[in-house]
Amino acid sequence: MNRPSRHTLIRYFRGESLPHEIELVDLYLAMNIDKDYVESCLKEAWTEVMAEDSPQFDETRLEVLKLRFQSQKASLEQLPPLKSEVKKQRFHFSAWVKVAAAMIVVIATSTWFVYQASFRSTSPKLANQKEVVLLGSDKALLTLADGRTISLSDAAKGALTEQAGLQIEKTAEGEILYKANKPVDEAVNAVNSVVTPNGGQYRVTLPDGSRAWLNAASSLCYPVHFDDHERRVKMTGEVYFEIAKVRDPNSGKNVPFSVETENQEIQVLGTRFNVSAYADEPNIKTTLVEGSIRVTNTANGRSVLLRPGQQSMMTDRIRVQSADIQQQLAWTKGEFVFKNAYLDEVLRQLSRWYDVDIDCPPHLEKRKLSGIVSRSTALSTLVKMIESTSELTITVKERRLVVSE
Repeated sequence: MNRPSRHTLIRYFRGESLPHEIELVDLYLAMNIDKDYVESCLKEAWTEVMAEDSPQFDETRLEVLKLRFQSQKASLEQLPPLKSEVKKQRFHFSAWVKVAAAMIVVIATSTWFVYQASFRSTSPKLANQKEVVLLGSDKALLTLADGRTISLSDAAKGALTEQAGLQIEKTAEGEILYKANKPVDEAVNAVNSVVTPNGGQYRVTLPDGSRAWLNAASSLCYPVHFDDHERRVKMTGEVYFEIAKVRDPNSGKNVPFSVETENQEIQVLGTRFNVSAYADEPNIKTTLVEGSIRVTNTANGRSVLLRPGQQSMMTDRIRVQSADIQQQLAWTKGEFVFKNAYLDEVLRQLSRWYDVDIDCPPHLEKRKLSGIVSRSTALSTLVKMIESTSELTITVKERRLVVSE
């Protein structure tokens, strides 16, 4: 779509858009592009509003404008204070402004938010400070059956290698894909694995067409040729699966797909689900989005059948509860979503994504936090957001977060 003119954007931020313009600008902002251009228009709108002494701008409206700088705390502190004597007048909010106004309520109840189209800080204080901790990104190591390893973050897009009649490619989107370019040698019992480090994530399309998204500090081990009667993979960490339906050429029945973790096995036919099986988490969480799966505790043989919207929590036993799909799948959409989450849970996620160590006194670990923030947010910014609502002090020392009161 064409970029809205500067005049159009400024009027939008001032709340003066014509009805036909609002939808256009909303769509443009949702694309989350041209951040420098959008931010400059937003700043100009703010400057114009603060220079006016007009009855059409009340304090609530100015607060909405100020909220749009929420991700730029240092810049906010440099903005002039809100006018104290402003006449009140009703006015029409655009859809985007309504979202922002709702966010004010959320922030007032001790939660923290970064809107998906929010802008990066450009304050001199932060711009000149080198960010020691880097953001997580698409990076992983592919290990082939013959022991060769390929760094997927360094590998060029296109064909990587060939195995048992399958060509392994890296797509333009950075995903690993297996394609048959000649008759597959089913006699070759080749097994591949993909491993993501702390601060890494990756997507893989398996030889059967199933797709897997690996979160940070995760691994997935799978054969390059699945058996006609069973498909089986092993994983650690956190992986989101979309399982392709495959039929047995002899019986015509669907070929089951199994996922093995430590002390757990999941049996599925065709479905979408997320498995969180980190060794440092208190339990294994399996969340079903679509279809049906059976979760079995391999230590005692007990199992449960999950339906869409349900989640199993396994320690020494399995219990089933309703799942918060948004929260459990947030990482696949590039977000952190916390809803009354304990601080130690929040810190473990930050540790894996930003590849940092954590130093937090036990008596602070059960503090609760709520919020939604993009995983593309700099760690220093996210830390300030947590500090502002939790009455905690978090110091970043090289690659360590030190939490104190």
